[in-house]
Amino acid sequence: MKISDALQGYWLTKELEFSDTTTPGYHRTFARFVVFMSDCDIEAVTSADIRRFLLHLKNDFGLSRRTVSDAWVPLSSLWTWAEIELGIPHAIRGKVKRPPFTKQVIRPFDEQDIQKLLAVLPVTATGAERPTATRDRALVLTLLDSGIRASELCALTVGDYTPQTGRLHIRHGKGDKARVVVVGVRTQKALWRWGTVRGAARSNAPLFPSTRGGGHLRRDTLKHLLTRLGKRAGVERVHPHRFRHTFAVTFLRNGGNAIMLQELLGHTDLSMVRNYVRLAEQDFGAARRQSPADNWRL
Repeated sequence: MKISDALQGYWLTKELEFSDTTTPGYHRTFARFVVFMSDCDIEAVTSADIRRFLLHLKNDFGLSRRTVSDAWVPLSSLWTWAEIELGIPHAIRGKVKRPPFTKQVIRPFDEQDIQKLLAVLPVTATGAERPTATRDRALVLTLLDSGIRASELCALTVGDYTPQTGRLHIRHGKGDKARVVVVGVRTQKALWRWGTVRGAARSNAPLFPSTRGGGHLRRDTLKHLLTRLGKRAGVERVHPHRFRHTFAVTFLRNGGNAIMLQELLGHTDLSMVRNYVRLAEQDFGAARRQSPADNWRL
């Protein structure tokens, strides 16, 4: 059976189990693997082929060690399924170890970083007014104040936000789990200002729409937007997840507890939260309020 044919059966079994954030990465890895193996019979794939493919991702695509390690996961999942469904030997278990990677040190933004980012929002590099400045200020402060993931922010609708309380309803978090987060007063004001500029919108309309067609902002578009802002502001490594790190560490430093942080971030366990706790303890109690935007008077 061709790898592509096996994948059809795999997705019929597995697709409902995965979240919308997990599925694209699996599809991307499988597509690259099919091309790399010239869509040969899945029974003919060996452990050596898997190793060669992982090296191919590193050397030819220039992917990071973390990304190559992540690519091992869907391949292992495919062969676990094929072992049961097709009765073929597992080409990975006990034969191809997941490639190791060095975890990056968590470096949250500081107040000056955020101030620099906000300062470049109103105008372009040439001094022209940025038409999306109001939307982007609300977007940046929402990321900072809520700790939500990029995919969660992009999926937000107007109806997911309750202006009276500052609540954001995350309907489909990681693992398709829903939760509620709250933003501070200054972020609420930025969202109010964005609403007045935008005008009336239906409850199912994107809270942060794309400038092209008005649909939901794409994750890659959000990433590029923040990267460009970072370059103009002279702030390194500006990406959505760094705002999440900043929220988590600031929350703990301002007196929040780890269990509540776990709920707000949507983590299934405390393992990642412990990393934030260790970092926060370096300067615990540095401020009193839990909202970074309010505390820094943004």
